[in-house]
Amino acid sequence: METAEYFALLLDFDGTLVGLKRRPADVRLSLRARELLARLSLRRNLYVAIISGRDLPSLRRIVGVTGVHYFGSHGAQRNGKLTILSQPAGDALLRARRAARDRLAALPGIWLEDKGLSVAVHYRGATEKTICDASRILRRILAPFRESLYVMDGVKVWEILPRELPGKGATASNLVDRLPQKSLAIYIGDDDTDETAFAALPHEVTVRVGRNRRTAANFFLNGPGEVLRFLSRFERQLR
Repeated sequence: METAEYFALLLDFDGTLVGLKRRPADVRLSLRARELLARLSLRRNLYVAIISGRDLPSLRRIVGVTGVHYFGSHGAQRNGKLTILSQPAGDALLRARRAARDRLAALPGIWLEDKGLSVAVHYRGATEKTICDASRILRRILAPFRESLYVMDGVKVWEILPRELPGKGATASNLVDRLPQKSLAIYIGDDDTDETAFAALPHEVTVRVGRNRRTAANFFLNGPGEVLRFLSRFERQLR
């Protein structure tokens, strides 16, 4: 860090900047976090981005900081641009979405979130038996679409994603490749959707948030509270 002249701060949102809620719509960003992000975004030697599985409009609405760069749907939505799925991938996602709604949504503790370019199957609050049943049903649903779709494990959620979407790893790598010389990137995230970014940035500072220690990240923080403390300290150390 002492030799770097420019920095990129790449942040996941849910579970990283804010605590997890049973319903993503219930999440609120604290005033402390919003003000901290606003100050950081004004630094001339710092690029601040949030790379989230949320869709871009809801991400911008919840964070509400003008100087931050937003990447929704794991990087498929960026700067007002939306990745357009090929017809085979779009058809596969549509059919999988319908099947998941018909066969999973009625299970107690299971609910679906349609993100447009993906479908999240939340199971926070479901019993272990229901989770096992839902996992088995989901595998059967996706079996015909293996060439087009895959499932990404999150915290109490499975996300059905088209394989042709860039993902957080490709998004983070592309951003880092565009940085000026003598730059350092810091990527902070809390679940398996962020592991591709950790793996794609082996020479940068990567931080896994939470209790899971099976990770490609270099460092750990226990939760959003520690993330905010780290960012505050980072702000003080910036020249």
